[in-house]
Amino acid sequence: MEKVKSADWLSEVIGNTDLVFVYVSQPACSVCQTLLPKVEELLVEYPLIKPLYLHSAEVPEAAGQLSVFTIPTVLFFVQGKESFRLARIFGLREIRDKIDRIYPYFET
Repeated sequence: MEKVKSADWLSEVIGNTDLVFVYVSQPACSVCQTLLPKVEELLVEYPLIKPLYLHSAEVPEAAGQLSVFTIPTVLFFVQGKESFRLARIFGLREIRDKIDRIYPYFET
């Protein structure tokens, strides 16, 4: 996953990329750190999705811009618009199910 560098950079990527997945966490969050490699492994199955990692303490303005107030949070953007958001308590199955509803429309 590519790390979010700034709020402006994040806005640009979301606006210019069809499918963007943002994983928001902090290193001090043990649940976040346990879930992150599993989410990365899941996203390998979807090569059209641009996966991003947002460290909410390092780039707080980006977290604020996304209205993220709890971690972990995942957000999925389709053509610049938020398609879904999962926060605090969620599983890989939920992520997969939501992506699978959208992803086929972007495959060639």
